[in-house]
This record gives sequence, C-alpha cells and structure tokens, in this order.
Amino acid sequence: MPVIVIDPHSSGAFYPEILENAGIPYWTVTTERAYASGLAPDKSSTSTPPHTIFDAATEVDLPKLIEFCTIHDVDTVITGAESGVPLAEALKVKLGLGSTAFGDSGRRFWDKDLLYTTLASAGVRVPHQYGIFTSDDLTAQIPHIPLTQIRYPAVVKPDIGGGSVGVRIVNNPQDAEKAIKGVVASPGFFGDPTPTALVQECVNGREYVIDTYTHSGQHTVITVCTYDKHRSLSGSLVYDRLRWIKSTAPVVPMLSSYAFTVLDALNHQEGSVHMEVMLSETDDIPCLIDLGVRPHGAGHPLKTYQLSGLSQLHAEVSAATGDFSTFSDTYALRENAAIEFLSLDTSARVRSDANPQELLQHEWVISGEIQAQAGSKYPATESLLDSEALGLVFITAPTNAELAEHSITLRKQFASMMEVTENA
Repeated sequence: MPVIVIDPHSSGAFYPEILENAGIPYWTVTTERAYASGLAPDKSSTSTPPHTIFDAATEVDLPKLIEFCTIHDVDTVITGAESGVPLAEALKVKLGLGSTAFGDSGRRFWDKDLLYTTLASAGVRVPHQYGIFTSDDLTAQIPHIPLTQIRYPAVVKPDIGGGSVGVRIVNNPQDAEKAIKGVVASPGFFGDPTPTALVQECVNGREYVIDTYTHSGQHTVITVCTYDKHRSLSGSLVYDRLRWIKSTAPVVPMLSSYAFTVLDALNHQEGSVHMEVMLSETDDIPCLIDLGVRPHGAGHPLKTYQLSGLSQLHAEVSAATGDFSTFSDTYALRENAAIEFLSLDTSARVRSDANPQELLQHEWVISGEIQAQAGSKYPATESLLDSEALGLVFITAPTNAELAEHSITLRKQFASMMEVTENA
C-alpha cells in the first residue's frame, strides 16, 4: 500500500490530500525537471509538498530512491506531472512495476522520437516523421537539409516537452527553419541542455483527449474529451476549450479501442496516461498526436470527478488500496461541461478598472482559476501555459447548445476587459 508520488505538481498537487483521506502512507519527490519547467514552485518557496524525501532529484538519485522504496515496502509509484515521467518510469522498472520488454527504462514514454518509432514499428498509426534536428544542424545550415521536400503544412515540436510549448504549424521551408531554430537554440522546457526538434506530418481533424488508468496491464477509460482550438498569428495552436464527451457518443468506442492498442504496443503496465489523438471526419483510424504517462494536467481530474464520480487521481489511490469497486467498462457524465481557456490574439493589458474575477460569478460557472490582474500586461497566447497565466473557467449546461452560448458570453466579457497598447 505505501506510495511514492514523483512530482506532486500540476494535477499531481491534489494527490497528498486524496491519499491522506484514504489513509495511505506516502512520500513525495520533486525533480529538478519540475523546477526547470516551472511546474514546481521556485526553490526559494516555502511551499514544499508534504512528506518530501528528495528535492531537486535527478536520475542520479535513482539508486537511493530504490533503496528507500525497498526499505519501506513501496508497491505503488505515482507520477504527478510530466516532469516526473523519466524518474518515475525508471523507478517502476527497477521495482518490478514497469515493463522491461523494451530495455529502455521507460524512455519510450517521454522521448517523442522513440515513442513514435516504437508505435510505428508495432503498426499503430502515428504522424509521419520527416526528421529530427539538433543544435548541430544550426551550424550545418538548416537550409541544406531537405526541408523543401517536406509536405506542408507540417508540425515542428520539441522532442521532449510539454504544455504545447514550442509546437508550431509551419507552411514552408523558411517557417520550418525558424521554428526548428526556436526549439534547438535554447534549453528545453525541462532544462534539457541539448534540445532537439521533430518535424512531422500535420494531421488534420478534430483533436480528442483520452484519459486512462492501467493496473497490472488492464486498461480503463476514465473519460474522453475534445479540444476546440485555432491557429494564432505566429502559427501556434491556441486551445479555446476542452469539452467532455459522453460515453454514449459513437466516437468513444473507436477512440477507446485505439487507446488500448497504443497502451498495449508500449506495454504500459501501471498508472495514468493522458493521450491526445486526431480524427478526421473522413477517417475511421485515429492518429496519436501526443502522450503523457501521468494524469491530465491543470486540475482537470477533479472536474472529471465532479462530473462522473471517478478520476485518474482517485483511480490511482483506489487501486493502491485494492478497491476497484468504482471502476466500470464505461463512464457516465452528469452534465455537459467544458473548460474555457482564456487567450489573447495579440499582446494586451487588462484595463485598470476591470475585475477579471467577475468571470466566475455566472451561475453556470462551477469553478475557475483567474490569474489575470487589472493593470497587468500579457503576451499573445502561444501555449496552454500562457492560457493558464490568464485563467481557466469550468462551465456546465443542460445542453451543448447552451454550453456554447455560455462560452460566447464568457469570451466577450473577457475581451471587454482588455485594451491593446503599443508596448503591451
């Protein structure tokens, strides 16, 4: 029953309370990657997760962590945030909780190049990969690399990253070169000193999110959602909202089946997975866009718990106690719901006389986290992290039509609070 939580940040910050309520002994570890990415509070902060045994941990600390887990009979490793995946997956393998089939200590779960090639080798549909570029390619002059042979539009993304940071849709070789340079010219999202950039096929269609939990190789779909998004002026994908999809929707069985195929191909044995896939209107085979071996971020699982009575967080804790009574083959949503991600098309300032907290006062708003403050300036939105810096709003409605009306009202109200200034 004892549990280790690697990086209790993002949605993982809620694990300590749930574990304590369940009476489960636990310890927490914060990695150096969590500090580098900003997922963990600054090191000078006094806000330290409870029961911390290692702080600013790296893979070098793995032997000491294995020893600790062995002494304390730890039989569950939980990953709280994307930053903790490398250490958590390596620890699972060493403790016999993760697959040794690939001999990579779980690297296939967080190294995107290895992730996609592993799945492609297993016959699972993933985006076609045109190439992977390093900082050495800058000095070798990227234009000499056959970017002219790529089918555009294409996607450039960091090989190791999160939060959609650095992801760009490019339309020509010049844009591709600029996007690659943007990825490899500075340390990566998690502080990686030698970041690399993937250039992939741009898969068109609607993006879906499949959140799962796996125990002893048996997979459960916790919920399925879909994103509404648009492309910004800089080519970034800006997410407008995330909507929950009822399990009775015709698309859910197809997406669930595909998700299980992905998990089986990776030989995933334990823990939560957040999977993003694309599905076009004319295709019946989903295509993986991204995958994280951790819970859905930004507090999403708690909202799913409000809607269905189960979440990835609660599933992990229940499994640690041996209680699977709340698990079922399908999930059931009590209401239509969405998370609105606030965003800006251009840099702007919140009017000094505005009160962004008023966005939470509508009767159809269940909860929200508004970070935007009167008088403060904000850049054009380019990632989910930029949206989180403005605010997220959780809304519900009896019908999807009413949900859409609420969304329009909320965005018009936020826009009315902003003023574009020359130096914003």
